[in-house]
Amino acid sequence: MNSRDFLKILVCAMTAVALPTVASAQDVENIAGEKGHRPLLGVQRWDMYSGKGATQKQELGYLPGKQDFLKDPEWHERAPFFCRLTEDVDWVAHPAEAGPLWFNYPFSQELLQEAMDQEICYAYNAGIDFFIYNGPARTLFSNAWELKNNLDCHVASTIPEATNMNFVWALYGHRAIHYTRTKVVAMMDETMEYLVMDDWQTVMNDRPLVIVLWPEQFRSDLETARGTEQMVGRKFVDYIRTRVKDAGLKNPYLVGAAVPARTYEQAGSLKEDGYDAFMYYAGGYGGKVAERDEAPTYAEATQDLINTYESEFLNRGLPFIPPCTSMQYPWPRALDHETGVPLDRWYHYQWPEKGDLGVRVKAALDFVATHPEACEAQVVTMYSWNEHSEGGGLCPTMGQPPEYQPVTHWLDEVAEALAAWQYPTEVLESYGR
Repeated sequence: MNSRDFLKILVCAMTAVALPTVASAQDVENIAGEKGHRPLLGVQRWDMYSGKGATQKQELGYLPGKQDFLKDPEWHERAPFFCRLTEDVDWVAHPAEAGPLWFNYPFSQELLQEAMDQEICYAYNAGIDFFIYNGPARTLFSNAWELKNNLDCHVASTIPEATNMNFVWALYGHRAIHYTRTKVVAMMDETMEYLVMDDWQTVMNDRPLVIVLWPEQFRSDLETARGTEQMVGRKFVDYIRTRVKDAGLKNPYLVGAAVPARTYEQAGSLKEDGYDAFMYYAGGYGGKVAERDEAPTYAEATQDLINTYESEFLNRGLPFIPPCTSMQYPWPRALDHETGVPLDRWYHYQWPEKGDLGVRVKAALDFVATHPEACEAQVVTMYSWNEHSEGGGLCPTMGQPPEYQPVTHWLDEVAEALAAWQYPTEVLESYGR
């Protein structure tokens, strides 16, 4: 087999799910009860599987040098559907130290494009509305850690599904970048190349959705920058709005997305800076640090997640986009950072039983629909599409050799929940339906 033959056997599962048509979230009264309408679902991506950057070392362990989270055979079932066991890839001259899992080494842009086309097929046909890509601007930090390669394949795709599969690129406030005014300008120059595209996700009557990851880090960096490089939080937000509107687009819907679990505690400062809403990247509420499988069940964590919406996210004086974590079972990463020795205790909750994931998706959509003011954008975000080693990936996995039939059961469950969802009775009754 050669690399071109491998491209041909990647499978696009064209499900029979009826795709929902999502209308403007501002007009809930008009759409409530109409078949097919529902809040949007956006799914987080962390693209460490392109074949470049840390792919081969950090995630797959194909090359030595970093954490090799999925190298152990116990975790091979988590590898994305486009991966293969190295021993079955006989068209590549593997390095002597090659690990047991392979994808796209040596790097092929054609292979990455084919794999990404299949990802888009899977997500689109499951009813997912948009991908949330993450990472720094290429011009600011280490070629964006190679995290933009999949996004570029997304926008370059010529398959029909890509026309309707939307995306956003989150503004990335990681502390490693040390933002200044000049760097913010460079970040927005690069972001605007994507933001003006028709496939950039909008909400509330065509307002571009702009997610700012680590907003507090942006504020800290910019307020402590020297001289003319300084910028207060409000000016940072205003600058983003100006850049978007100057491109002829509507006033963007700016969402501050914190990484720490207590993101809701930042709602006050985000409101002061002029953000429209807040959200959380992962939203892994409901687990605890415990020995493996001694943590709460998935169903218990789902109830804790909804309770957190009610007790912590509501009444913060700022609208929000609720998180809906797919799974939180990151045992491949339960390692001592200094020695690499596996740990006995780690933060997690248990794998879902059949039906648990669908119940969670429905509960999150129900919450958004029944809180149209607090969740005015009518969006739910999910962690994640491809955080496979962290135990949160919906992206189909590679299946067993020699067939390598992709395993799609988590994505299938989400697809079923999305297709079956209807507005809660109390929402319909409130509009006389």
